[in-house]
Amino acid sequence: MIREPSSQGGFTLLELLITITIATIILSAVSASWQSVIENTAGKRAHSNLVQAFADARSVAVTSNVTTTLCPLDAELKCISDWDGPISVFKDPNNDRRITPATELVQTHHRASIGILTASHSGPAERRYFQYNPDGSARGTIGNIVWCPDSAEASRAIQLRMNFGGRITWALDRDGDGVREDSKGQPLVCG
Repeated sequence: MIREPSSQGGFTLLELLITITIATIILSAVSASWQSVIENTAGKRAHSNLVQAFADARSVAVTSNVTTTLCPLDAELKCISDWDGPISVFKDPNNDRRITPATELVQTHHRASIGILTASHSGPAERRYFQYNPDGSARGTIGNIVWCPDSAEASRAIQLRMNFGGRITWALDRDGDGVREDSKGQPLVCG
């Protein structure tokens, strides 16, 4: 008796390897696109949070007629240069740059869950705070904050700038290369 070859379903080893390779290529393309969407969304959230924090600080300074400080705080409630923590806005009538009995905490803004915020330098160290005078102008020196995604992809970086008038502007891509430029016309750099 001669047996007929059975028509069993399944993959040969070669077909399985080809299927796995194609699936890996598709998943890596989707993963890269998904990472881009996540970082772009986090950048928009960082932008929104910074706009709100600076708007709150300026508004409080003008409406309360008092110096207002915006900064991240340490455990002792002093301004620090770690901008990846919550950013606090408080009335600072004695210019202490810390929460004291004379100050009033107005608002705390939480940062985007991914990415890194870095403030410009004030002297040799990273800026610890921004302040507004009662007329809404910047108290002290001007400065900026840059948000970079975890991937350090400069094309997704954003930069907030505070001018002497206390107004906020944002870095733009003026040369069309996909990377925004700082106030000196240099591309933003992450990492």
